[in-house]
Amino acid sequence: MGKPSYLPLLNTIAVNEKKGEIFLSAWADATDDADLEATLRFVAIREGEHAWAFTKRMCELGHAVSEEDAYQVFRDFDGLLDCVCSNASDADKIALVSGATGDDDGGERKDPFSRFFEDTSIDPDTGALLGRYIAEERDSGRRLQAAYAAVLEKAGGRQDNGAAPSASASASELADLKAAIKSLKKEVKALKRLQ
Repeated sequence: MGKPSYLPLLNTIAVNEKKGEIFLSAWADATDDADLEATLRFVAIREGEHAWAFTKRMCELGHAVSEEDAYQVFRDFDGLLDCVCSNASDADKIALVSGATGDDDGGERKDPFSRFFEDTSIDPDTGALLGRYIAEERDSGRRLQAAYAAVLEKAGGRQDNGAAPSASASASELADLKAAIKSLKKEVKALKRLQ
């Protein structure tokens, strides 16, 4: 049996979901907000489970996960970790991270998963795994957005993407947060390219 055409998608998901688990767990460790921490940990567990499930599926198909072959969603992963571990407030982190997931041109946000099933060679087991993954990713996004909204409400209202962050964030921390935004934008674009 030849290499499945959808193998790069599975590999990229496995690699980047593991990084998502690490990123969200690190943020959960750094926050003092119990509700945000609970949401971050819940989603981090999902990300880790997705990484293992896709790694297992690739193994079943006779292939190993390769970080070198994966599309690297997190270009500056160390910078992202530094950002979420920094002393910047959660509201500041959220305001900057949310800018990374917004629609740059002001248009309607597209579903990054909408084209996953255009490959008609996907086998039933992989299709079932992808279906569960997509449903859980969408749910995780809703949970994170609700948690972010609650944090911003506690902090005195939603900051606009262009608003200046509070004085609690240093110039270095802001640079780290901007690097994190850039990485997250690349993640969204990468998911769209894998469709």
